[in-house]
Amino acid sequence: MADLLVRNIPEETKQRLAVRAAENGRSQSAEVVAMLNKELQLQGKSWVIQLYEAFQEVGGVELELPERHQAREFSFGDAQ
Repeated sequence: MADLLVRNIPEETKQRLAVRAAENGRSQSAEVVAMLNKELQLQGKSWVIQLYEAFQEVGGVELELPERHQAREFSFGDAQ
């Protein structure tokens, strides 16, 4: 594995990273690796695929389909 040093991180960003890492039960370093992996995997995927995968992570979603109505007939008058 390679190492990467990131400098000049704003203090607020570092604090948010620490909180996020703790919420996910990871070290800050492991959290950054997870974030980078996720972001880089998303590149090249359409928004539809990204949305589908996001819904799969939370168990999917049920949508109510609207009621469909019978198609209306259309005529061009007396055209033959």
